[in-house]
Amino acid sequence: MTTAPVAVTRSAKPDQAAIGAALADAFSDDPVFAWLVPPGTPRREERMQTFFTSMARSYLRRSKPVFQAGASGGAAIWSAPGAWALPPTEIAREAPSATKAFGSSLLRALRTQLQVESLHPKEPKHWYLAYLGVRCDSQGQGVGSALLREVLSKADVDGVPAYLESSNERNLTLYQRHGFRIVEEIKALGYGPTIWRMWRDPS
Repeated sequence: MTTAPVAVTRSAKPDQAAIGAALADAFSDDPVFAWLVPPGTPRREERMQTFFTSMARSYLRRSKPVFQAGASGGAAIWSAPGAWALPPTEIAREAPSATKAFGSSLLRALRTQLQVESLHPKEPKHWYLAYLGVRCDSQGQGVGSALLREVLSKADVDGVPAYLESSNERNLTLYQRHGFRIVEEIKALGYGPTIWRMWRDPS
């Protein structure tokens, strides 16, 4: 029996809640998010959805490439070459959502974000995968690969590299199958979970 192709569509502003819910489910066992919003935290699912809906809203508001797979079985949030940095105005605009999501861990979350951004390569210009996640009940069905191909195929045609950070070791093989290689392993704030920085040259 063959598996039906995964349909990937470009998202719009009305999709932000569905994207937030899909990514919250996908990242429910992510080591960095478990460190920032530990399992057992009151209203943890709601807080995770608040954060990822905020990210989707911010990216969609600025017409950045955001994609959904199937009936919100997964989502990917990208920045086009040369546009990866999050403007201070956006950080301020989404601060209430970040506060609601991270609570007492907000400072740790912000410091981790600054650490990651300080290591982000400035040149050459590249596609940046901010977040990619597949709902737990949709994993292993090619959803992640379909979401990656939506941008990487264009990157290859245009001869443009791509970059991401992964905080879940389980996902490294998926990215490596699509041409990414690990360039560095870091510890969040020097003592937290491992984050892998990955780069992909166009093929």
